[in-house]
Amino acid sequence: MELQDERFIDDNKIWVEHNIPLAFDQDKMTKWFNEERGGVKGGADVFYLMFGITYNCQLKCPHCCVGNYENEPNRDLTTKEIKDVLDQSDKAFVVNFFGGEPTMRPDLMELIKYASERAVYVFCDTNGIKITKEYAKQLKQNGLEVLYVSIDSPIPEKHDELRGMKGLFEKAIQGVKNALSIGLNSALSTYITHENLANGEFENVINLAKEIKASGVRYLLPTPTGRWLYNPEVRLSPEEQKKVRKIAKFPYVCRDFYFQNQTSSQCRGMSDQVYFYISPYGDVQPCCFIPLTAGNVRDEPLKTILDRMWNHEMFCEDWVKKECPMLNKEFRKKYINSIPSGTKLPVKM
Repeated sequence: MELQDERFIDDNKIWVEHNIPLAFDQDKMTKWFNEERGGVKGGADVFYLMFGITYNCQLKCPHCCVGNYENEPNRDLTTKEIKDVLDQSDKAFVVNFFGGEPTMRPDLMELIKYASERAVYVFCDTNGIKITKEYAKQLKQNGLEVLYVSIDSPIPEKHDELRGMKGLFEKAIQGVKNALSIGLNSALSTYITHENLANGEFENVINLAKEIKASGVRYLLPTPTGRWLYNPEVRLSPEEQKKVRKIAKFPYVCRDFYFQNQTSSQCRGMSDQVYFYISPYGDVQPCCFIPLTAGNVRDEPLKTILDRMWNHEMFCEDWVKKECPMLNKEFRKKYINSIPSGTKLPVKM
């Protein structure tokens, strides 16, 4: 059977032909695309939900994409509230739990189990600190499909310095090994800079992943967001982007997530309106990179907020189809540079 949604026909071929590190189930995926998508009656049509469930973290990374949001744990969505959002998102294709550091929530296993019963795939990001073999086993038993473990540098001392914790590199790599040892897919998650592309460290992260037999490598292009919000110089040049494409051999090495455009800085999630982010406080945003919100799930149904967001004027702009909005000068001039200094983020769209 062929998937009926034309936006994903090419992806379907890629998933089949390249054996991406997911438990690929053709029948399950076809059923979702043809019968289940659109969720429960009155629910939201959700493809990829990036769900930030806490800003708490043991680290303070200088490149953190959510590092400019205030961490107020008393504002976090409760277990019940998160489950309610997942109910409204039923059936999502992917739910990706994000932070902060998701493993700092004591209800993470409960949330993963609940999400796995309502989505085709559940992913989770982590710094790797808490991923013992027993913890990894619990993640898998509760339905996690892929565990992304952050590695900033293949040089242990440099990774530790960037994240501010001695011995973190060894913990993270051991966390990946622990996950793999019990049959849980685990991929390295990294980001590119001018420096690590020029000095070979990005390529060596890929080599490291192959050496430890990780499930793959996810990389993020450097984006002026989070603690880099006002640092547009982090953007790669066209020549550097070409170099990345030569190094990053899809699907073992993929950009952002498997369902992304792998050959440019275009955001498929944004241009196709199939990806969005919900913050730990319930703010619905186009992306965790974009400090704008269309509403809060504590105030309105998710579908109402998404309908408003997808119909916002920013999605009518030509550049939405071309590149990540946070890399676009016109978008930044109109929506980002106008935000007064010291404003609590995110701001209303």
